[in-house]
Amino acid sequence: MEFKWLVRDELSQLKDIDRKEFVGEVYYVRNQMLHLVKEHYDIEGWLESELTIYVQRLESLFDRDGIIIGAYEENVLVGLVSLESYLIDGKTMKLDMLYISHDYRAKGLGRRLIDIISQEATELGGKELYISATPVRNTVDFYLRLGAELANPPDIYLFELEPLDIHLILPI
Repeated sequence: MEFKWLVRDELSQLKDIDRKEFVGEVYYVRNQMLHLVKEHYDIEGWLESELTIYVQRLESLFDRDGIIIGAYEENVLVGLVSLESYLIDGKTMKLDMLYISHDYRAKGLGRRLIDIISQEATELGGKELYISATPVRNTVDFYLRLGAELANPPDIYLFELEPLDIHLILPI
C-alpha cells in the first residue's frame, strides 16, 4: 500500500473508490444517545451527480490548503481521507472525508488513514477531530471503536450542513 498526498488534478480519482455496501442498520440520535434502527439500502456505487459534488468539495478543500491523502494499491486509489486546514475552536479540526473501497474495508486501512491524518492535524495544533459521519452502522461503529464520542452539542454550522449525520468527536 502506498500513501500519497494528492494534488488538485488527482482528485477526480475519487471515482476509483468502490463505494458499494449493503446497509441493514442506521443510527439516529435521540435524547443525546445513539439509537440503532433497521433500514435497508443497497449502495451500488457513486451517483454521477454525487461524485461531481464530492470532487468539487475536494477541490475547494485543496484550494483552502486542506490535506487530502490517498491510499493506492497497484496505482489505483482504494482509500482517501481529507482534513480541513483550520481549527474550529482552537483545538478541533474537521475530518472532511474518509472513503475506503469495498474490498479494503475491515482490513485496517481506515484506521491507518485516520492515524496519518491525525498526525497531520496534531502538527497543525489539533487535539481532536470533528467527524460528521453517515449514519450507517458500519461507519459509526468504526469511529466509536477508535474512541470517538457523540459531539455534545454538535457544532451548529456543521450540523446544519448535515443534520442526518452522526456528529462525533475523536480525541487525537
